[in-house]
Amino acid sequence: MVFPVLRYARVLLVTAAFCFGTVLPPSEQVLRAQDTNKPAIAPQPRTINLTQEQRFIIKENVKDLKLSKARKDAPETIGDPVPLDIELHPLPPEVATKVSQARSHSFYIKEGSNAVVLVSPNDRRVADVIH
Repeated sequence: MVFPVLRYARVLLVTAAFCFGTVLPPSEQVLRAQDTNKPAIAPQPRTINLTQEQRFIIKENVKDLKLSKARKDAPETIGDPVPLDIELHPLPPEVATKVSQARSHSFYIKEGSNAVVLVSPNDRRVADVIH
């Protein structure tokens, strides 16, 4: 009498393991397995440190400017290089006066998200992103 109960429990465990193990489609299972083998890459550090107030000042001073916007796929990750076909704009004089550490930086506004992307003048890389 004990053996049929154990057999039934074993079938349940195997079935449950099979069901829970295949919740993701096989393609996603492979991708997840591959991701665990990749080394972790730390994000690039900001090259400019702005306070929330300084970020607000920048956003408020550039939001109404009639400038061309960068395409939707323009880089928005700190440290990413900005392609040469993306037009950079100088910060308005009011911003340069109020936020001195951003004085030498250029920026673009990303289409769709309206994020203000600050670009480092030395290497044309994303220095900060203001949403």
